[in-house]
Amino acid sequence: MDRKTPIMDAVASVSGNARIRFTMPGHKGDTGFFGGDMLACDITELPGADNLLNPTGAILESERLHAEFTGAAAAFFTTGGSTAGILAMLSLFRGKKVIFPRGIHMSAANAIYMFGITPVFLNAPPCDYPAVMDTGALRDALHVHKDASAVFVTYPNYFGLCCDIEEIAKTAHRAGIPLVVDAAHAAHFAFSPLLPVSPAYAGADIWTESTHKALPAMNQCACLCVGRNSLVSAREARSALSMIQTTSPSYILLCSIDYAYAYMRDKGEQEIYRVVNLTRRLEDMIGTLPGYSCPDMMQKGVAARDPLKLVIDVSGTGHTGLTIKAMLAGEGIHVEAADMKHILLMVSAGNTAAHLDRLFETLRRVERIRGRSIFFSPYAMPAPTKFSAASRSWSHIEKLRLEQSPGRISACAAGVYPPGEAVVMRGQEISYETAGYLIEANRQGFELFGVEDASIYVYKER
Repeated sequence: MDRKTPIMDAVASVSGNARIRFTMPGHKGDTGFFGGDMLACDITELPGADNLLNPTGAILESERLHAEFTGAAAAFFTTGGSTAGILAMLSLFRGKKVIFPRGIHMSAANAIYMFGITPVFLNAPPCDYPAVMDTGALRDALHVHKDASAVFVTYPNYFGLCCDIEEIAKTAHRAGIPLVVDAAHAAHFAFSPLLPVSPAYAGADIWTESTHKALPAMNQCACLCVGRNSLVSAREARSALSMIQTTSPSYILLCSIDYAYAYMRDKGEQEIYRVVNLTRRLEDMIGTLPGYSCPDMMQKGVAARDPLKLVIDVSGTGHTGLTIKAMLAGEGIHVEAADMKHILLMVSAGNTAAHLDRLFETLRRVERIRGRSIFFSPYAMPAPTKFSAASRSWSHIEKLRLEQSPGRISACAAGVYPPGEAVVMRGQEISYETAGYLIEANRQGFELFGVEDASIYVYKER
């Protein structure tokens, strides 16, 4: 197959001819600086290299190839990760009401505050895994909030659990509003029938996917896509993204996006077949180990699972997932995340059978101990609290211990990793339950964001 990489071809040609540079960047393509040979390709918008904010050549052609292959009406590359795409998407609903699931990424939480969005959060039942949006709960919310301008979902969530996105899209469209999707973890779905339905074919109007999360691309590589028959204008989406994008994007990252999508068009289906089978084999092997299991994780609202997100329950060993993660890291094996009971593996075309076998052998050698009861789940987030739109005009901020924060308005987005979702966002009241959740997560050794030294920033009393 003729692998089409228009951005890589253009950059190779332009950088090869740019022998003497009096332009940005400051390294001038000298490969003696940190970065080595890659620096020759780290160019600015030289003639023939196209312009990411207003593409007419190689970048536009690469975006068109991706959109056509994956069933989107338009695709717009970004070197700002899915964060840039999520900010751009939600900026289209500035000052309007949007329906969200209980758990959203920090970028979406920040966008709500930045763009004056009135959020409606759907409650999620306490569970052992990150929850997904339930279609019935969405219908109820749309019945109450007839002035909602969009529905926002995460598809799939961090553990690869997928809501019924097709039914959610139909529900949103019956209400005459678009479905906006944080598809950061779904970039590979379009390349294999073994994976859940991609946003393009599920009826999503606009979505953002992280090229770097599951495809062979570098960090910060992402793409914002607009669906066919979308209620969102592709022109408006491009314009919104241009206000978020840097005016000096990395051409190395653009080449990485170009390569990753070309590779997947060429070999994606067979590579996903290979690694799905490797993952299923590992899952079977894990089932033979005393103390370990791979839960099915099916719960309310879950319509499908990404088979390349492998969750291993290690609680039968007596160790926590956090401890097992640290043990593996000591052996040079790094997993994506861990909690009190589980470790999370993200498998992609970059993994080999040897990688999975090494993981299995290392887990097999872990000595079982007498454990303790597990009480804390970072996925059982407390109910959302009221949002104060007036806080956008407040400027006086102070730092308080978490135990002193209930009743105050948060001046930041805060949450627990995993799942990396905001339990409270800027402008939201901190409840006793929210403070307790953060305190306990901190005590159990989880990584927190928005919290420093068991303290959080809040607005001063007015």
